[in-house]
Amino acid sequence: MTHFPNFRETLGRHLLAIETRDLDTLAATIADNLVLIMADGKLKRTKGDFMEAHRGWFAMKNWKLTAKPVEIYEGGSLGVAVLHLDYREDARSSESYLTLVFERQGDQWLMVQDQNTPLK
Repeated sequence: MTHFPNFRETLGRHLLAIETRDLDTLAATIADNLVLIMADGKLKRTKGDFMEAHRGWFAMKNWKLTAKPVEIYEGGSLGVAVLHLDYREDARSSESYLTLVFERQGDQWLMVQDQNTPLK
């Protein structure tokens, strides 16, 4: 019997792909159409735009991101994770809340929304 990853497994793969700057694994967790609201307020709507934004970020080697769960909800076809992010880049640091929404599409969970809200 084939094992299909559940929401929490997919969320773990998604976060690990960011931590290890693994674009291919990250791409496998993203839906073709999505809503990405970046920390600077920019809106992106496609997997291609999402991957392009992350390609440049992953090329930078001077950052570290720590994500801690605040709340995780899993329903039959929707999974939501609210995470507290601690982002460090050289001498700068910032904190934000990241909300990720995954939808079950066939036998996989794919991210359909990503919103990063900076803490002031």
